[in-house]
Amino acid sequence: MRTRFERRLVELYAAEPDLHTIAREVFVSTELATDCDMVGYSEFHLGSGEFRVEYSHPDPDPERRATTTAAYLKHAGSHPFWGKDPAFFGERALRESDFFSDAQFMELPIAREVFLPAHAHRQMTTMIVQEGYAVAISAHRVLGRPAFSDAERDRMQELRGHVARVYRQALERTVQSMAPVERLIHLCPDLSPRQREVARWIAAGKSNESIAGLLGIRLDTVKSHVRGVFEKLGVDDRLGAALAVHQRPPFTQLPPMWTLAGSRWSPAGLRTTAAATPD
Repeated sequence: MRTRFERRLVELYAAEPDLHTIAREVFVSTELATDCDMVGYSEFHLGSGEFRVEYSHPDPDPERRATTTAAYLKHAGSHPFWGKDPAFFGERALRESDFFSDAQFMELPIAREVFLPAHAHRQMTTMIVQEGYAVAISAHRVLGRPAFSDAERDRMQELRGHVARVYRQALERTVQSMAPVERLIHLCPDLSPRQREVARWIAAGKSNESIAGLLGIRLDTVKSHVRGVFEKLGVDDRLGAALAVHQRPPFTQLPPMWTLAGSRWSPAGLRTTAAATPD
C-alpha cells in the first residue's frame, strides 16, 4: 500500500491539474490513501458559511440531495467536526471515531437524518485554507466497514500537504489561462451584465467615448458603469483596475466552485454554474 501511495503522489504532480480537473485527481488519491467508498471535495466560503461539494460517486436524485443537504446544514453546528471549522482541523486529518463511539454516532441527529439514510458511517476529513475560503477533503465508508486506522489517517494527513501544493499550482494555472476581463469578472462576481460589457472594453484599453460608441449608449451612462466597476473593485481609476486584475487573487468573494463551469451540489440541490465570459 505504501509503495502504491507514493507512486500515486508522483502521478498527482505529473497530472498538472487545473481547478477544473483537480477534484478528479483528489478522488483517486484519497481512495488509494484511505481505502474509502466515496470521496467528497468541498469548498466552504468563510464569509457566508455556504458550501459546495462534489462527490466521487454522487447520489443521482437531486431532490434527495437537497433534503439531505438541508438536514446537514441544520445540524452542522452541533460539533466543529461536522461544521468543518478550519481552526479546529488545523493541518490534521480527523475521524468521526476520534470524537464519537459507534453508539454515540448512531444517536446523533446528524447521523439519523443525513448519514444513516445514505448507509454512510465512517468519515475522515482534512482541510486546506485559502484566502476567503477553505477546501475540505472527506473520505467516507458505508455502514458495516471498520473505522479508519491510524495508518490511513497518517496517509490522509500526508496527502493533505501534497494536495495543498497541487491546489496552489492548479489555482495559478487557471488564473494564468484567464483573459483579463475574465479575471475581473471573478474578482467582482456581482457585476451587472452591462457592467461586464463595459469591463470587457476597459480591459481592452478602450476610452469611455469608444465604449459608448461600441455599445450604442450615452457617454454619461458609460461613466456611471465605469464608476460602478471601480467601486466594486475598490479602485479610483483604470490603472488601479488593471493592477487589481493582475495582482489580486480572483476567488476571494466566491470560491472557484461558484464560478467555474460544471455541476455542483449546493444547499439548493444540484446547481449548474457557468464561468462568465465576455461574450
